[in-house]
Amino acid sequence: MSAASFIAPPRAQVHAQGLKSAAMLAGVALAYWVSGRIGLLLAIPPGYATAVWPPSGIALAAVLLLGPRAAWGVMLGSFMVNIGNNFDADTLPQFLHAAMVPGVIAAGAAAQTLLGGWLIQHF
Repeated sequence: MSAASFIAPPRAQVHAQGLKSAAMLAGVALAYWVSGRIGLLLAIPPGYATAVWPPSGIALAAVLLLGPRAAWGVMLGSFMVNIGNNFDADTLPQFLHAAMVPGVIAAGAAAQTLLGGWLIQHF
């Protein structure tokens, strides 16, 4: 055995960990997206205000059970839920606005999930 085998894990192990992380991220994003689409069905017209938002509970459970890396899945799922609402890409400024708003909402969803998880674990 070479000295390198003691320093770095085998490539197959690193690849398996990467696949596991990608699957976890995709699973959290999918669960957030599906529950978000269901939550939007409960919205009060004409806006997006809803009394029940199941993705928040799913996101919090994911961070508590899977760790803070699950927040990336929350961010992706939130972006996918919100990008589908009134997406307008006729001009470049409209496209940038249509992509920026869901991005900011997604960042907020991930931040609230991380903060909620931290608060539960520390108090």
